[in-house]
Amino acid sequence: MTTPQIIRVKTQQELRSQMSNYAAKGFASIHNDGGVVTLSRKKPFNWLLAIICLFIPIIGWIALVMMLMASNRGHQVVELHLQTA
Repeated sequence: MTTPQIIRVKTQQELRSQMSNYAAKGFASIHNDGGVVTLSRKKPFNWLLAIICLFIPIIGWIALVMMLMASNRGHQVVELHLQTA
């Protein structure tokens, strides 16, 4: 299980701003109850670099294994917590 990164914000406006920033990075909201928002995305994998590395003799085998394991790479999870006074 992935341990979420917890970010604390002070205002509702800052919460919306952080949600927009993470949405621009490819995160999707999976839970929102007003005070706590959970965002998630698949961990990135550089497919172009892996395909180029396939043509380099020894590194190509490593890239091939990494490409096969890419489907099981997991998720990044971020929780935004609104602090109450």
